[in-house]
Amino acid sequence: MTKQKPTLYEIENAFQPASEINNSDRFAGRSKPLRDAFLALMAEGANIAIVGNRGIGKTSLARQIENFGRGDNTLLQRLKINLDHNHDYNVMYFACGAEVTNREDLLIRLLTSGACLGNWLYDIPKTKKMMHSLSPKLSAKLGTIGAQIGGEIGANHATETVFEAIAIPQNIEGIFENVVRNLVDENLTRDGILIVVDEFDQIVDPNGIGPFLKALATNAAKVKFCLVGVATDIQQLMKEHQSSDRLFAGTIIALDPMSGTELNEIITIAEQNVRNYFDVSDDARSRIVGLAQGHPYLVHLVGKFAFRMAYMEDRRAITADDIDRVLNEIAENGSDPVLEGRYRKAVASSRQRETVLKALAENQDDRGEVWTTNAYRDALDAGVDNASQYVGQLVTKDFGEELEKIRERYYRFKDSLFAAYVKARPPMRGLARDS
Repeated sequence: MTKQKPTLYEIENAFQPASEINNSDRFAGRSKPLRDAFLALMAEGANIAIVGNRGIGKTSLARQIENFGRGDNTLLQRLKINLDHNHDYNVMYFACGAEVTNREDLLIRLLTSGACLGNWLYDIPKTKKMMHSLSPKLSAKLGTIGAQIGGEIGANHATETVFEAIAIPQNIEGIFENVVRNLVDENLTRDGILIVVDEFDQIVDPNGIGPFLKALATNAAKVKFCLVGVATDIQQLMKEHQSSDRLFAGTIIALDPMSGTELNEIITIAEQNVRNYFDVSDDARSRIVGLAQGHPYLVHLVGKFAFRMAYMEDRRAITADDIDRVLNEIAENGSDPVLEGRYRKAVASSRQRETVLKALAENQDDRGEVWTTNAYRDALDAGVDNASQYVGQLVTKDFGEELEKIRERYYRFKDSLFAAYVKARPPMRGLARDS
């Protein structure tokens, strides 16, 4: 029986390197973190933190937590995780960008974003009355939303009558607390509010967010935050040690690299999305899984271009040789301009420096540490007899600061995704030897 050829649209979206996995049907692996996240949503007064390296799947997990929060247990059922409970949260999602530099910026964006609290400022009488009574200074801080419903004190606004006296907050923190508490009091959902804050590590100065969340847990008990960011632990994510541990006691989800079985599942799901039209050989699978080094992002990136290549060449078989061709094309075309740009900055047109960089990537232990003795030996075998000089350069800003020294003769790549890219990327062509 001839298999139906997938459409180009289906090919281009079988793997998703450019976006997180929202659809539970496409989510692979992570059974324990999923179970832990589901249970964390049940813990009263506790917030959730998802930490891990880049390209490890943090945002995709956060999207599944959103689904859980809305009562969608489809993924748990597919994975046969038996948890007999349905959550009922008002779920909101916000990804931090360059404009969010501190605690106040974050709260303002959560208050004004239509995907978060912005729309609710109009709908709840107590909240609307409070917003009308804000000082012009606070209204101005809230930007467009503040201008629309803040206005001048004493202005004549047509609002639903509220006889209950309300306190007028004097800062953004007070406004946020009142808004979420009033929303919870409406009893629109059983469990309250879940606010997912992605890219939390982008906040330059998160000082004070820990104490604020601690106070909020007391003053607005049914408001839960899920913070997502690049970090090894919650202290690094929050950039403060006080208050952090208790706020996230038992609800910190640290994502490790995915296992080979989990990475293979990503490929299997992608194959199913194109009705198993392609025959991905075992060697090709092993090649993809090996080069990914536990990072699902790289499986999606390489898989996407492997499917595209086979489709354009009207072939159904995908071999390990095809994966090597794909890696060359990804590098030469700059398919990931960020990783490729970092690679080129580190190498800086030096064949010897590239050799040393790759030797370091090849000699990482299971903790990501590199004992330079082994790396120097490999570099020497490849014709570089002054490897220590190049290692010293790779620590500096001029070459991207991709390495950090952790103790005498031991180094580590700051970003494990970049280390995996270094290991997988074919050597650059035409590099000259340093004089």
